[in-house]
Amino acid sequence: MSSIYIHWPFCISKCNYCNFNSVPCAGNKMDFREWLNLYRRTLLAFGNRYYRGDLVTSVYFGGGTPSLLPSSFVNNLLDEIQKLFNLSENAEITLEANPDAINPSKAKEFKKSGINRLSIGVQSIIDSDLMMLGRTHGSHSAKECVFEMAQIFNNISIDLIYNRPGQKVEDWEEELIEVLSFPIDHISLYELIIEDRTPMKTMIDNGILPAPDNSSEFFERTLEITQNAGFTMYEVSNFVRTTLGEGAKILDNFYVSRHEIHKNYLKFSPPPSKVSQHNLSYWQYLDYFGIGPGAHSRVTLQNGKKLAIMQTKNNFEIEYLSREDKFKERLLMGLRSNICGVNLFDIDDDIKLRFNIKNKLEKLLKNEYIVMYGDRVVLTYTGILRLNLIIRYLADSGVI
Repeated sequence: MSSIYIHWPFCISKCNYCNFNSVPCAGNKMDFREWLNLYRRTLLAFGNRYYRGDLVTSVYFGGGTPSLLPSSFVNNLLDEIQKLFNLSENAEITLEANPDAINPSKAKEFKKSGINRLSIGVQSIIDSDLMMLGRTHGSHSAKECVFEMAQIFNNISIDLIYNRPGQKVEDWEEELIEVLSFPIDHISLYELIIEDRTPMKTMIDNGILPAPDNSSEFFERTLEITQNAGFTMYEVSNFVRTTLGEGAKILDNFYVSRHEIHKNYLKFSPPPSKVSQHNLSYWQYLDYFGIGPGAHSRVTLQNGKKLAIMQTKNNFEIEYLSREDKFKERLLMGLRSNICGVNLFDIDDDIKLRFNIKNKLEKLLKNEYIVMYGDRVVLTYTGILRLNLIIRYLADSGVI
């Protein structure tokens, strides 16, 4: 299985925290026909060189702000994907949208074009914080957008950012509780990362804004509040509303309390229908094809070798991943998800020996940072709180 990511780099304006490959550009200045032909040629070239005929289970239009695109652009590009790739009839096809770049009429056009999942970049429902983040919408339009889109799509996710400069934990609690009452079944909650060469970094360095809190309290309270509201974390930043009709809860008694370690951590079952199938392919370390300016891909060749491919202006830059590279990427992606984890069966024996994995896992088990399901390693609650430390520990060949 594999997935396709379509990167549309243009947006209305650049947010203060953003260091993504995106460019502010007014839609009326775009030559969409020229861009569509470029994407078509890239899909054809990529498919001819690297595609092996496996089933494509998801397509994701990310950005930038893809909801600025005409629906005809999306429709034509999806038609091209169907011609060139083995696209599943039940493929999840997601489009990212900003509240001020979509309306009910346009949303219905996107749905007719083939979009069946919408990801809305709300980021906050506090007007002053939206201004600080550099967002171009207000809290009222964000809420209105979510409720309007819920009347059109039955699979909606929204993004929120927490631990913003000056934000207090109790304010985040109140905001998150309100948002979880919206008509959504999926939410992505990202802790703000202050990136270099962004306006927000400059404002913090100059003392205009306070630096975000570096404690774990925001994350711990986020886990508690989502669980109490019926949302289950299946990846560090992603939560899905769990219903009895979807195989009961993914997690059973996941959060015993803030200070206790649960004993019955995970029951493997088919993921609920509202879990992001596209992101799941990343965490499972499946192949994915990135199309668009600066997009990158991970592709497995017939001989089993893994390629990292970066799209440039006129060509593809190719890097063969070493066994060590693949091992570290598996750790980085798999341990984030308590559905996926890391399957030791997929890791070369000499890599396990070189990185002393057996002894390291025994220590992590003793400290109750991980649980094992056969060859699968999954983090516990206390392990998730130490995610980055555990990844570095396992990926360091000089540490026993």
